[in-house]
Amino acid sequence: MSRNYRATIRDFLRKGLLPSEIAFAIALGNFVGILPFLGLHTVMAIGLAYLLRLNIVIVFLGTQISNPFSFPFILFVSAQLGNLLLRGSLMDLQFTSDLSVLKTYVMPTMIGSIVLGLTVSTLSYVLTLVVARRFRS
Repeated sequence: MSRNYRATIRDFLRKGLLPSEIAFAIALGNFVGILPFLGLHTVMAIGLAYLLRLNIVIVFLGTQISNPFSFPFILFVSAQLGNLLLRGSLMDLQFTSDLSVLKTYVMPTMIGSIVLGLTVSTLSYVLTLVVARRFRS
């Protein structure tokens, strides 16, 4: 584990944040980052952090799960997962310039991103809680 990462965790713990608060903030940021609202992640994260009285910086850092390299993968997995849940099969991808096919992808992607977001945020909560507790002691 890098020295900067350890120092960052220790700094947050020294500021009086509980391990569970850090873990929840990261998990919330991960959840928001996985939602397919490209361009709104930061606004949503800051708003939710403010409403839930969480550390805005930590929630924002959690949204960074979604970046230009990971977002296409997240979108693809969300669409496939959503289609599997809604229709019982994986989605056949069509490459076309006809934008009317987007309606085929919207609902599966929304459902899939919520399920994927809940899964990833639950895992990140547990992992962050374990790490933060380890650094606290």
